[in-house]
Formats: sequence, C-alpha cells, structure tokens
Amino acid sequence: MGFFGNFRQGVYRLFRDEENPEIILEQTLWEMEQKLIQMRRSVAQAVASSKRVDRQRQQAIILVQRWQNRAQMALAYGDELLSKEAIARSHSYQTVATNLTKQGQEQKIFIEDVRENLRDLETKINQIKMQKEMYISRIRSALAQQQLHRLRAEMEAGILEPAIANLEASMWSLEAENDLHDSLEAKFLALEKRANLAE
Repeated sequence: MGFFGNFRQGVYRLFRDEENPEIILEQTLWEMEQKLIQMRRSVAQAVASSKRVDRQRQQAIILVQRWQNRAQMALAYGDELLSKEAIARSHSYQTVATNLTKQGQEQKIFIEDVRENLRDLETKINQIKMQKEMYISRIRSALAQQQLHRLRAEMEAGILEPAIANLEASMWSLEAENDLHDSLEAKFLALEKRANLAE
C-alpha cells in the first residue's frame, strides 16, 4: 500500500464510528506535551552538565596558575628539576582546561540547539491548542456530512420506507388505543357522576 493508501486508511480510521476524533486529537496533544517535558528535562540536564564542566575548567585554570607559581618559586630557590616538574604539571592542567573549554563550547551549542527545538515544539503545541476547537468542529462537520450522505443513500435505496411504514403503523395503533381509552374513560366518568347524584 502506497503513501496515499496509508493516508486514506488514516483518514478512514479517524472517521470510523468506534474511534472518537476528539480523543485522538487529545491523545496527540498529550503525547506532544510529554515530549516537551522530556525535552525540558534534557535541557535542564545539559545545563547542569555545562555548569559542572565550567566549574572543572575554572578549577583547572586555578591549578595551572598554582603550578606555574610553584615552578617560579622552585627556580627562585635554585631547584631547576623541581621547577621542570611543576611546569610539566602546569602543562597537564592546561591541557585539561583547554579540553574542558572545548567541551563547554560544544555543550553550549547543543543546549542552544535543544532550546530552539523546545521553543519550536512549544509554538506548535500552542498553535494546535488554539486551533483545537476549529479542528474539532471540522471533524464534527465531516462526520455529520458523512452521516447525511449515508442517510440520503439509504433513503434513495428505499431502505427507510419499511421502517417509516412500521413507525406510522405503531403511531396509528397508539392513537387508536388512546382514543379507545379516552371514550371508555369518558363513559366511566359519566357513570361515576350518575352514581354520585343518586346517592
């Protein structure tokens, strides 16, 4: 089945009697809102991770400066070997700080991308919510139109004529029964009046 066949099946499913289109629309909105909640959680986690990386980067920069100061202090006291070890340690922390800076920049780009997707999804959900009543009225109108066409086809096929004839026969029977009861009721009322007068 091709794309149009699948689309047609989706439309038929939407308008079948046993599935309420309003419920389907509500379910779709609920699913979109759940995705929105998940995206917000992802953004919060990414922001927390970015802050943690930034703290680690700042700590690495402090350690770079500390080991550079120690290297200068070792040189000042004439211990060149200790100074070289301090410089090596300073370079290792500098590498860590550089890597953390790069990681932080990548995370910021990711966070901005996720936030933009989040805003787009929020906009779409709000548009759907605003247009929901219009969608529901269009769905109801389409369902009413479908029922009207079905009824018209049944009338043209003569399916309803026996049902209408049965309805008319039942109505005449009820009316005749009511008339019978009414004349019988009137006779008893007249009899009861005569009995009351005789007493």
